[in-house]
Amino acid sequence: MSSNVASLVLQRSQFTKLLSAVKLIENSCTDCHISEGFVRQKTNDRQSIVEMNLTNILGDNELVLGNLKQKIMLLKSFELDDSTTVTDENIKIDITTNDYHFIDPLTKMSFRKPLTKFLDNTYLSSNQLGEMVKIFEENLVFSVSISAYVAKRIRGICQGFNNESIRCDFKGGNAVFSISTLNNENTSIVKDDIVLNKELDNVYFKAAYLPFSLDNNSEITFSTYQMSKDTLVCKYNLNYTDIPISIYSLVKLIDTDE
Repeated sequence: MSSNVASLVLQRSQFTKLLSAVKLIENSCTDCHISEGFVRQKTNDRQSIVEMNLTNILGDNELVLGNLKQKIMLLKSFELDDSTTVTDENIKIDITTNDYHFIDPLTKMSFRKPLTKFLDNTYLSSNQLGEMVKIFEENLVFSVSISAYVAKRIRGICQGFNNESIRCDFKGGNAVFSISTLNNENTSIVKDDIVLNKELDNVYFKAAYLPFSLDNNSEITFSTYQMSKDTLVCKYNLNYTDIPISIYSLVKLIDTDE
């Protein structure tokens, strides 16, 4: 091992929380590029940006997990069952120029650092995010809190209707969320009477499904801001335990008659 080694020591509970947090995005991101203690990257479909603050676990360190789903599966082997005890409860991550080494009293597992040019999902700086997503409070269209239960119900209805499209209609000064089957034969209104701050009528957009798909028991604050005449930015705020998560997506306003 190179003498140029940086070490990061995590309590086992912190390690478990880290794995559980990044697992939330394993179905929407092939890779996870953590820099300065933050996940801030586009999803595979490029429709959303996920921002996750992991500084209370990782400080300002970088950790790049290529092939995220596989890495989570492998690293979960460090979790102990009730029949196993160890003298040192910490998990150490040795970081060299080319490799990550995960070490506890029972196992050492090494991964080669992936080159960022080969990643599907790469870190965005806060300045890059600000250039892509321009949010000004005076442009707020609406903000609504969606309980963890309603978010779970939205997930279940999307799965039952085999449609991950959540439609938001603006009509008569209110917003209404609905989900339909692709042939529009079956429809469910999941949220209505959302009061608008701006006058928008007879238009709609399709909201991102990702915030509702996360297996996380958290209230979601869903806010939309107008960026141009026919473009909105949607921001979803939620928490995984004490980890703040924000998801951003740009959407186009569509005339209801189209």
